[in-house]
Amino acid sequence: MTSTLRSADHPAPAPLAGLVVLTRDDEAGARLAAWGARWQRGEGPDALRAALAGDDPAAVLHLPPRHLPLKRPGAIADCLTDGQDHVGPDPEAGWCITPATARRVLDRLPASGEADLHLLAATLARNPAPPPCHVAPQPLGLPDLPAAFASGRPFGGPFDAEAQPLAVARAAAMAEGRARRPAPPRLPAGLETCGPAPAPRPGEILAFLVTRNEALRLPDALASLRGLGVDRVLVVDNGSTDRTRDIARAAGAHLILAEGDYAASNFGVTWTNAVLDAWARGHWVLVVDADEQLVYPGSDRAGLPRLTAHLDALGSEALRTVMLDCYPDGPLSACTYAPGEPLTRAAPMFDVPRLRREAVEDFPYSLDYGGIRETLFFPEADPRRPARWLHQKLFNLGWRIPPLRRSPRFRALAPPPSPTVTKVPLLRWREGAALIGSTHRLAPMAMATQQPTGVLLHFKFLQDFHARAEDAVARGAHWDGSREYRRYLARLEADPRFSLAGASSLVYSGPDQLVALGVMHDTAAWQDARG
Repeated sequence: MTSTLRSADHPAPAPLAGLVVLTRDDEAGARLAAWGARWQRGEGPDALRAALAGDDPAAVLHLPPRHLPLKRPGAIADCLTDGQDHVGPDPEAGWCITPATARRVLDRLPASGEADLHLLAATLARNPAPPPCHVAPQPLGLPDLPAAFASGRPFGGPFDAEAQPLAVARAAAMAEGRARRPAPPRLPAGLETCGPAPAPRPGEILAFLVTRNEALRLPDALASLRGLGVDRVLVVDNGSTDRTRDIARAAGAHLILAEGDYAASNFGVTWTNAVLDAWARGHWVLVVDADEQLVYPGSDRAGLPRLTAHLDALGSEALRTVMLDCYPDGPLSACTYAPGEPLTRAAPMFDVPRLRREAVEDFPYSLDYGGIRETLFFPEADPRRPARWLHQKLFNLGWRIPPLRRSPRFRALAPPPSPTVTKVPLLRWREGAALIGSTHRLAPMAMATQQPTGVLLHFKFLQDFHARAEDAVARGAHWDGSREYRRYLARLEADPRFSLAGASSLVYSGPDQLVALGVMHDTAAWQDARG
């Protein structure tokens, strides 16, 4: 690849000394050699053998063509000479392995013929870290660079110097420390930062919440995020009249005010997409409500930095979860939860949900239904009930007729579902990422077939549940005219001593319990990665 780039001297004498680079890209090879790396032209078995001739290097990097540095040389060295194998399933993301792994790869090479070095490296790597390259589906342009830099990866691509010369020059300026700070993002009308605007550093893990009068749950929600290893919290507040904003600021969260109508914002989706497009591109972000707390296999021992590194190594951009409703052992009106207490102590009870999965057109392409909310508040949605079964069968017959399928009046006859319990809250945000229906339905993301799943512990049911249901119904602030909350309110008004606890209730004891019960899924690879 030819370009306007020129190798420049760097103050450090040889910041990449000890790194051997296998690449047939003259541009990248010459640049890394100028920073002290040993450039071995080529990328096949002979190049790997030459790389290991003589003294062992600190690491062996394979850099695909048209990939260039995104970090300064010292940061590249810190990332890649850390004693870990950096490799994932995508060959275009490159790999960087330790000398020990490189020698195991050599031992597996056939005596003659071609060999897939990437496949061998991915197979033989031990506890792999994320691969070295941020990979885009098309040549990187200037709008793509913020996400590339924010990814924390030392390299990115593909670059095309002829089609996108400004992007190539900008990447060179960043790698050489010559780039000017970009202009701060601009939010759309209706959103306004309150205090310092977010300025996430590359590799930071973010959390995002939309709040309204969440002073009761927010302190423990923020504590849970810190415990998982979240680096920075962004809170969009929609007209709170309690201490929600003060609590968020005191905890160091970035506060963004949204004084408009929640329903008019597509129930917060428009606000979420705008804020994440402004500050989260290239970052992993956990999108939750204040009454939700994420757990996943091993989450009491391995935080989000380790989980996201594992998902990166798999080439995954998302984590699927099931919402698990948690509740007190007694009437909701008798609950005495105080802000800041662990929510798992105040509402430790749950039922193991019986779930069914239904296909949908949007990512993640299927949604789960069932659980205690359906049982208690939406019993008619259970397809095992004869009336529901017959309704669904008749609707399915009509759906086969194209004119009916296109008719809004016919679509309105569909059997109303209960609220889905599927959410995809943990995402590597990028260009093109978008929520469609909260985190239930999203624009397409990559998700590996063999990866762990998680659970969102859902603490909706506390002493304020009746008042919150009344407010939601009065404002019509939720989907379908707050249909869900109308159901809640009717049940509560019929039984002021309403309790969700029953003979099938269990006490939550940790993520291992949920794996054993089959509520979430672990994998052998994630077990190895978390140690």
